[in-house]
Amino acid sequence: MLQVDERFEINAPRREVFELWTSFGRFPEFLTGVESVFVETRVRLRWRVSIAGVEPTFYAVITEFVRDERIAWTSVDLTTMGCWIDLEEIAPERTRVTVRVIWSPRGDAPWLAGARELDATTVRCDLHRFRTLLEGAVPQAA
Repeated sequence: MLQVDERFEINAPRREVFELWTSFGRFPEFLTGVESVFVETRVRLRWRVSIAGVEPTFYAVITEFVRDERIAWTSVDLTTMGCWIDLEEIAPERTRVTVRVIWSPRGDAPWLAGARELDATTVRCDLHRFRTLLEGAVPQAA
């Protein structure tokens, strides 16, 4: 099992940070091995991934949703994946992000050719790409 706990600050309003965390279709832009995330219902997500030890398609459910403050989801099997994000406004244009990511490769899941193995460094790089993507999209104050 891989668990990464990370806390960082981002130069963006909390509302915009939350919007990107809930724009599941944009996840392939910053998450390694994620090919697509399709929102099937208000709480059910279908993931297509190329991650070693994880089924290429799995489902997750949103377990917590507090607008602009918290979102969490976990795989339906409760073992493949979980993610919890908390947002705290530091200033109108600055947000503290606290993230916990859990991935659990399974011995019976196929290890497809070209699938990426995830480690803590990869997840932290993904979070850095998230931050860069959002800060690049937000006009900076002069």
